[in-house]
Amino acid sequence: MAVNLYSKIDVRPSQSGRIEVTADIPLHLVGDADKSSSATKNQELLEPLRLAASATLDHLASKERSVHVDANCEIPIGAGLGSSASTTVATISAVAKSTGTRLDRGEIFKLAFIPENYLHGHPSGVDQATCTYGGIIQFRKPSKIKAINVKRPPMILVCDSGVHRSTKALVRSVVRRSREQTDRFQTHLEEMTALSNAVIKALKDENDTELGSLMNRNHELLRQIGVSTPRLDRLVAKARRAGALGAKLTGAGGGGCIIAVCADRKIRSSVARELRRDGGTIYNVSLDKQGVY
Repeated sequence: MAVNLYSKIDVRPSQSGRIEVTADIPLHLVGDADKSSSATKNQELLEPLRLAASATLDHLASKERSVHVDANCEIPIGAGLGSSASTTVATISAVAKSTGTRLDRGEIFKLAFIPENYLHGHPSGVDQATCTYGGIIQFRKPSKIKAINVKRPPMILVCDSGVHRSTKALVRSVVRRSREQTDRFQTHLEEMTALSNAVIKALKDENDTELGSLMNRNHELLRQIGVSTPRLDRLVAKARRAGALGAKLTGAGGGGCIIAVCADRKIRSSVARELRRDGGTIYNVSLDKQGVY
Protein backbone atom coordinates (compact mmCIF):
# COMPACT_ATOMS: atom_id res chain seq x y z
CA MET A 1 0.00 0.00 0.00
CA ALA A 2 1.45 3.34 -1.09
CA VAL A 3 1.01 6.14 1.45
CA ASN A 4 1.17 9.93 1.23
CA LEU A 5 4.77 10.44 2.33
CA TYR A 6 6.86 11.71 -0.56
CA SER A 7 10.25 12.37 -2.10
CA LYS A 8 10.51 15.37 -4.39
CA ILE A 9 13.28 15.72 -6.98
CA ASP A 10 14.53 18.85 -8.74
CA VAL A 11 16.77 18.42 -11.79
CA ARG A 12 18.75 21.25 -13.36
CA PRO A 13 21.96 21.59 -15.41
CA SER A 14 25.13 21.07 -13.35
CA GLN A 15 28.02 23.50 -13.42
CA SER A 16 30.64 20.74 -13.51
CA GLY A 17 29.41 19.01 -16.65
CA ARG A 18 28.80 15.76 -14.78
CA ILE A 19 26.12 14.20 -12.59
CA GLU A 20 25.88 15.97 -9.22
CA VAL A 21 23.61 14.96 -6.35
CA THR A 22 22.50 16.83 -3.24
CA ALA A 23 19.80 15.91 -0.77
CA ASP A 24 17.81 17.60 1.96
CA ILE A 25 17.28 14.87 4.55
CA PRO A 26 16.54 16.29 8.03
CA LEU A 27 18.61 14.68 10.77
CA HIS A 28 15.52 13.69 12.72
CA LEU A 29 14.72 11.27 9.89
CA VAL A 30 18.07 9.49 10.29
CA GLY A 31 18.73 6.93 13.01
CA ASP A 32 21.19 7.62 15.84
CA ALA A 33 23.69 5.08 14.53
CA ASP A 34 23.74 6.86 11.17
CA LYS A 35 24.31 10.30 12.67
CA SER A 36 27.59 9.14 14.21
CA SER A 37 29.03 8.37 10.76
CA SER A 38 27.52 11.19 8.71
CA ALA A 39 30.18 11.31 5.99
CA THR A 40 29.83 7.61 5.21
CA LYS A 41 26.07 7.79 5.49
CA ASN A 42 25.84 10.77 3.15
CA GLN A 43 27.73 8.81 0.50
CA GLU A 44 25.46 5.80 1.04
CA LEU A 45 22.36 7.96 0.66
CA LEU A 46 23.57 9.95 -2.35
CA GLU A 47 25.21 7.21 -4.43
CA PRO A 48 21.89 5.45 -5.25
CA LEU A 49 20.55 8.75 -6.59
CA ARG A 50 23.64 9.20 -8.76
CA LEU A 51 23.24 5.63 -10.01
CA ALA A 52 19.54 6.26 -10.70
CA ALA A 53 20.36 9.38 -12.73
CA SER A 54 23.17 7.63 -14.61
CA ALA A 55 21.05 4.55 -15.38
CA THR A 56 18.25 6.75 -16.68
CA LEU A 57 20.56 8.69 -19.01
CA ASP A 58 22.09 5.41 -20.21
CA HIS A 59 18.61 4.00 -20.85
CA LEU A 60 17.77 7.08 -22.92
CA ALA A 61 21.11 6.80 -24.77
CA SER A 62 21.87 10.36 -23.72
CA LYS A 63 25.45 11.56 -23.97
CA GLU A 64 24.60 14.57 -21.82
CA ARG A 65 25.76 14.13 -18.22
CA SER A 66 25.45 17.71 -17.05
CA VAL A 67 22.63 17.24 -14.52
CA HIS A 68 22.26 18.26 -10.90
CA VAL A 69 19.80 16.17 -8.91
CA ASP A 70 18.47 17.69 -5.67
CA ALA A 71 16.33 15.40 -3.50
CA ASN A 72 13.95 16.38 -0.74
CA CYS A 73 12.78 13.36 1.26
CA GLU A 74 10.11 13.50 3.96
CA ILE A 75 10.27 9.76 4.65
CA PRO A 76 12.21 8.36 7.65
CA ILE A 77 15.47 6.68 6.63
CA GLY A 78 15.90 3.00 7.46
CA ALA A 79 12.40 2.79 8.95
CA GLY A 80 10.77 0.27 6.64
CA LEU A 81 8.79 2.85 4.66
CA GLY A 82 10.70 2.63 1.38
CA SER A 83 12.59 5.92 1.56
CA SER A 84 15.34 4.76 -0.79
CA ALA A 85 12.87 3.35 -3.31
CA SER A 86 10.85 6.55 -3.20
CA THR A 87 13.85 8.78 -3.90
CA THR A 88 15.30 6.56 -6.63
CA VAL A 89 11.97 6.11 -8.43
CA ALA A 90 11.35 9.86 -8.26
CA THR A 91 14.88 10.56 -9.50
CA ILE A 92 14.49 8.29 -12.51
CA SER A 93 11.22 9.95 -13.49
CA ALA A 94 12.55 13.48 -12.94
CA VAL A 95 15.82 12.95 -14.85
CA ALA A 96 13.92 11.49 -17.80
CA LYS A 97 11.51 14.44 -17.80
CA SER A 98 14.43 16.86 -17.74
CA THR A 99 15.43 15.47 -21.15
CA GLY A 100 11.90 15.82 -22.50
CA THR A 101 11.06 12.13 -22.11
CA ARG A 102 8.33 10.57 -19.97
CA LEU A 103 9.18 6.96 -19.11
CA ASP A 104 6.39 4.46 -18.62
CA ARG A 105 6.05 2.90 -15.19
CA GLY A 106 7.42 -0.45 -16.26
CA GLU A 107 10.65 1.22 -17.39
CA ILE A 108 10.93 3.18 -14.13
CA PHE A 109 10.36 0.04 -12.07
CA LYS A 110 13.07 -1.92 -13.89
CA LEU A 111 15.62 0.92 -13.77
CA ALA A 112 15.09 1.30 -10.02
CA PHE A 113 16.68 -2.11 -9.44
CA ILE A 114 20.10 -0.64 -10.26
CA PRO A 115 20.29 1.79 -7.29
CA GLU A 116 18.21 -0.49 -5.05
CA ASN A 117 20.60 -3.40 -5.65
CA TYR A 118 23.50 -1.15 -4.69
CA LEU A 119 21.83 -0.14 -1.45
CA HIS A 120 20.08 -3.33 -0.34
CA GLY A 121 21.90 -6.20 -2.01
CA HIS A 122 19.10 -8.16 -3.69
CA PRO A 123 15.77 -6.54 -2.80
CA SER A 124 12.50 -8.15 -3.89
CA GLY A 125 11.38 -5.04 -5.74
CA VAL A 126 8.20 -4.55 -3.70
CA ASP A 127 9.20 -1.10 -2.42
CA GLN A 128 9.93 0.39 -5.83
CA ALA A 129 6.81 -1.30 -7.25
CA THR A 130 4.68 0.36 -4.59
CA CYS A 131 6.30 3.76 -5.15
CA THR A 132 6.06 3.45 -8.93
CA TYR A 133 2.49 2.23 -9.32
CA GLY A 134 0.86 3.67 -6.19
CA GLY A 135 -2.37 2.41 -4.67
CA ILE A 136 -2.58 -1.10 -3.24
CA ILE A 137 -0.70 -3.86 -5.03
CA GLN A 138 -0.15 -7.57 -4.62
CA PHE A 139 3.50 -8.37 -5.27
CA ARG A 140 4.70 -11.92 -5.79
CA LYS A 141 7.77 -11.25 -7.91
CA PRO A 142 8.84 -8.51 -10.35
CA SER A 143 6.91 -10.10 -13.19
CA LYS A 144 3.76 -10.53 -11.09
CA ILE A 145 2.47 -7.19 -9.83
CA LYS A 146 -1.29 -6.84 -9.54
CA ALA A 147 -3.23 -3.68 -8.73
CA ILE A 148 -5.89 -4.21 -6.07
CA ASN A 149 -8.90 -1.91 -6.35
CA VAL A 150 -10.82 -1.27 -3.14
CA LYS A 151 -13.84 0.96 -2.55
CA ARG A 152 -12.72 2.09 0.90
CA PRO A 153 -9.08 1.96 1.99
CA PRO A 154 -8.49 0.99 5.64
CA MET A 155 -7.79 3.69 8.23
CA ILE A 156 -4.18 3.26 9.29
CA LEU A 157 -1.43 4.93 11.20
CA VAL A 158 2.30 4.39 11.15
CA CYS A 159 4.45 4.60 14.27
CA ASP A 160 8.21 5.02 14.01
CA SER A 161 10.02 3.23 16.83
CA GLY A 162 13.01 5.56 16.45
CA VAL A 163 15.35 2.58 16.01
CA HIS A 164 16.56 2.47 12.41
CA ARG A 165 18.58 -0.21 10.66
CA SER A 166 20.29 -1.42 7.50
CA THR A 167 17.96 -3.35 5.18
CA LYS A 168 20.93 -5.01 3.49
CA ALA A 169 22.23 -6.45 6.77
CA LEU A 170 18.76 -7.70 7.75
CA VAL A 171 18.19 -9.35 4.39
CA ARG A 172 21.54 -11.16 4.70
CA SER A 173 20.62 -12.31 8.20
CA VAL A 174 17.23 -13.67 7.14
CA VAL A 175 18.73 -15.45 4.11
CA ARG A 176 21.30 -17.10 6.38
CA ARG A 177 18.64 -18.30 8.82
CA SER A 178 16.42 -19.52 5.99
CA ARG A 179 19.25 -21.75 4.76
CA GLU A 180 19.83 -23.08 8.24
CA GLN A 181 16.11 -23.73 8.90
CA THR A 182 14.78 -24.61 5.44
CA ASP A 183 11.63 -26.52 6.49
CA ARG A 184 10.57 -23.94 9.05
CA PHE A 185 11.00 -21.03 6.64
CA GLN A 186 9.15 -22.87 3.87
CA THR A 187 6.19 -23.40 6.20
CA HIS A 188 6.19 -19.73 7.16
CA LEU A 189 6.45 -18.69 3.52
CA GLU A 190 3.46 -20.81 2.56
CA GLU A 191 1.37 -19.32 5.38
CA MET A 192 2.41 -15.77 4.44
CA THR A 193 1.28 -16.42 0.86
CA ALA A 194 -2.10 -17.59 2.17
CA LEU A 195 -2.26 -14.50 4.39
CA SER A 196 -1.59 -12.26 1.39
CA ASN A 197 -4.56 -13.74 -0.46
CA ALA A 198 -6.75 -13.41 2.61
CA VAL A 199 -5.74 -9.75 3.03
CA ILE A 200 -6.91 -9.00 -0.51
CA LYS A 201 -10.31 -10.55 0.24
CA ALA A 202 -10.58 -8.59 3.50
CA LEU A 203 -9.76 -5.33 1.71
CA LYS A 204 -12.28 -5.95 -1.04
CA ASP A 205 -14.93 -6.96 1.53
CA GLU A 206 -14.11 -3.86 3.63
CA ASN A 207 -13.68 -6.23 6.57
CA ASP A 208 -11.27 -4.29 8.78
CA THR A 209 -11.70 -6.71 11.68
CA GLU A 210 -10.46 -9.60 9.56
CA LEU A 211 -7.69 -7.42 8.14
CA GLY A 212 -6.53 -6.64 11.67
CA SER A 213 -6.47 -10.33 12.61
CA LEU A 214 -4.40 -11.13 9.53
CA MET A 215 -1.94 -8.35 10.39
CA ASN A 216 -1.59 -9.74 13.90
CA ARG A 217 -0.81 -13.19 12.55
CA ASN A 218 1.68 -11.78 10.06
CA HIS A 219 3.52 -9.97 12.84
CA GLU A 220 3.75 -13.21 14.80
CA LEU A 221 5.26 -15.01 11.81
CA LEU A 222 7.76 -12.19 11.31
CA ARG A 223 8.63 -12.39 14.99
CA GLN A 224 9.23 -16.14 14.67
CA ILE A 225 11.67 -15.71 11.78
CA GLY A 226 13.62 -13.20 13.85
CA VAL A 227 13.01 -9.83 12.19
CA SER A 228 11.03 -8.22 15.00
CA THR A 229 12.51 -6.68 18.15
CA PRO A 230 11.30 -6.25 21.74
CA ARG A 231 10.70 -2.57 20.99
CA LEU A 232 8.54 -3.33 17.95
CA ASP A 233 6.67 -6.07 19.83
CA ARG A 234 5.91 -3.64 22.64
CA LEU A 235 4.57 -0.99 20.26
CA VAL A 236 2.43 -3.58 18.46
CA ALA A 237 1.00 -4.77 21.78
CA LYS A 238 0.31 -1.19 22.93
CA ALA A 239 -1.49 -0.39 19.69
CA ARG A 240 -3.75 -3.40 20.09
CA ARG A 241 -4.49 -2.65 23.73
CA ALA A 242 -5.36 0.94 22.79
CA GLY A 243 -8.01 -0.30 20.37
CA ALA A 244 -6.29 -1.04 17.06
CA LEU A 245 -7.90 -3.89 15.16
CA GLY A 246 -4.44 -5.15 14.26
CA ALA A 247 -0.81 -4.09 14.10
CA LYS A 248 2.46 -5.37 12.66
CA LEU A 249 5.97 -4.30 11.83
CA THR A 250 6.52 -2.97 8.33
CA GLY A 251 9.52 -3.33 6.04
CA ALA A 252 12.48 -5.57 6.76
CA GLY A 253 12.15 -5.25 10.54
CA GLY A 254 14.99 -5.02 13.03
CA GLY A 255 13.65 -1.60 13.94
CA GLY A 256 11.78 1.03 12.01
CA CYS A 257 8.01 1.27 12.01
CA ILE A 258 4.83 -0.54 12.84
CA ILE A 259 1.53 -0.08 11.04
CA ALA A 260 -1.85 -0.31 12.76
CA VAL A 261 -5.38 -0.47 11.34
CA CYS A 262 -8.17 1.26 13.24
CA ALA A 263 -11.96 1.24 13.02
CA ASP A 264 -12.39 5.01 13.08
CA ARG A 265 -10.64 8.35 13.68
CA LYS A 266 -11.43 8.39 17.39
CA ILE A 267 -9.72 5.04 17.94
CA ARG A 268 -6.83 6.07 15.73
CA SER A 269 -6.31 9.16 17.92
CA SER A 270 -6.38 7.00 21.05
CA VAL A 271 -3.85 4.56 19.59
CA ALA A 272 -1.61 7.43 18.47
CA ARG A 273 -1.71 8.97 21.96
CA GLU A 274 -0.61 5.73 23.63
CA LEU A 275 2.20 5.13 21.16
CA ARG A 276 3.49 8.69 21.61
CA ARG A 277 3.62 8.08 25.36
CA ASP A 278 5.99 5.22 24.58
CA GLY A 279 8.24 7.50 22.55
CA GLY A 280 6.91 6.65 19.10
CA THR A 281 6.60 9.16 16.26
CA ILE A 282 3.19 9.04 14.58
CA TYR A 283 2.36 9.43 10.89
CA ASN A 284 -1.39 9.58 10.20
CA VAL A 285 -0.98 8.42 6.63
CA SER A 286 -3.54 7.70 3.95
CA LEU A 287 -3.56 5.89 0.61
CA ASP A 288 -1.66 7.45 -2.29
CA LYS A 289 -3.33 6.32 -5.51
CA GLN A 290 -1.09 8.04 -8.03
CA GLY A 291 2.40 6.67 -7.55
CA VAL A 292 5.30 8.33 -9.36
CA TYR A 293 4.54 11.27 -11.63
